[in-house]
Amino acid sequence: MDYTISITNKCNLRCSYCYERHLNTVYGSINNEMRVRIADFIKSRGDAGTVYLFGGEPLLYKDTVKYYCENLEAKEFVITTNGTLLDEEFIKWCADRKVIINMSHDGRECTDRGADTAVLDANLKLLLKYQPETLVQLVYTAQTLPKLYDNIMYLKALGVKKVSAAMDAFLVTDDPDGFGDELREQWRRIADIPGLFVYELAAKKKTIRENKSSLCEICRKKIFINWDGSFYPCVQFQNIPEYRCGDVSVGIEAEKARKAHPDYSMVSERCSGCEIAKYCRNSCACRKMATTGTVRDISEAACMEEQVHILTALEIISKENGGKKNEKVH
Repeated sequence: MDYTISITNKCNLRCSYCYERHLNTVYGSINNEMRVRIADFIKSRGDAGTVYLFGGEPLLYKDTVKYYCENLEAKEFVITTNGTLLDEEFIKWCADRKVIINMSHDGRECTDRGADTAVLDANLKLLLKYQPETLVQLVYTAQTLPKLYDNIMYLKALGVKKVSAAMDAFLVTDDPDGFGDELREQWRRIADIPGLFVYELAAKKKTIRENKSSLCEICRKKIFINWDGSFYPCVQFQNIPEYRCGDVSVGIEAEKARKAHPDYSMVSERCSGCEIAKYCRNSCACRKMATTGTVRDISEAACMEEQVHILTALEIISKENGGKKNEKVH
C-alpha cells in the first residue's frame, strides 16, 4: 500500500492553479498527537510501499517530515515541495537517508506560483547537487502552454534530467481546435529533447507496450491520510464526507466506500467509442474529480491532453521501431 500523508494543506505560496484553493476545505496541519497515531497505524499494517509526504507545503513542518522518515519503515519516502523552503542542511539530511525530494518549478517565469524564479533556481541547483535525478514538476496553463517547450528547456539548462509537465486541472479553453494544435506541437517538440526523461511520455509508453489499462479502485493500492487522521481515496476527495473511508481509529473502510460509489472507477463518459481509450487514464477518479467535480467524466481539455500524450507516445514507439505515425487530435 502507498500512503500519502498530508502534513498540512497550508502553503506559503498562492499558486493560481492550486487544487487546495478549489476544494473549500478547512486548513490545518498534523499536531504532535496525530502524527504519532498516523505512524502507529501505518506501522501496524506493515505494508508501506511508498510514503508520500505531501501538502500544501510539507516543509512548513520539517520536524514532522523528519519524524515520519525516521519512524516508519517503507520502500521509499518521497517529499513533494514547492522548493522555496529548501536549504542545504535539509537536502543533505534527505540525501543521507535516500529520501527523495520532488520539486515544483514552472520554468523561466513562475508568476502563476507567486514565487521568485531566482530563489527557485538557486534551490534547485542545490538540490541537484545532492540528488541529480530529482523529478521537477511543472504546471502549465492556457497562457503558458505556448512556452511549455521553452520552459522545459530552461529547466534542462539548469541541469534537470527528469521532468513532469501537468496541465492546470481547472483549465477551460475557448478555442478547442487551436488549443489541441498547440498541445500537439509543444509535446512533439518536448518528445525530441535528447537526454531528458519526461514522466508523462514514459508512463504512456509503458501503458501502450504492456497493452493494459490500470483500474482505479478505492483504497486498493493507495490511500490519502488527511492531517486530521481521516482517510480518503485521493487528495481531491479530502473533506468530502461521502468519500471518507475510515480514519486512524477505525482503520480503512474500503469495502463500504466501494459499495457506496460503484461509479468511482468507471471509464469517463466522453471516452465512449474512442479508439485509443484503452491507453487513457480515463478511469482515474482523482483526475475526473479534479477536472469536472464528478467521478463520471473528465474535462474536454484534460481529454485532449491525454490524447496528445498517447499519440506522441505512439509516434515515439513507431520511430523506435523504424516507422512513423502522424495522427491529428480531434
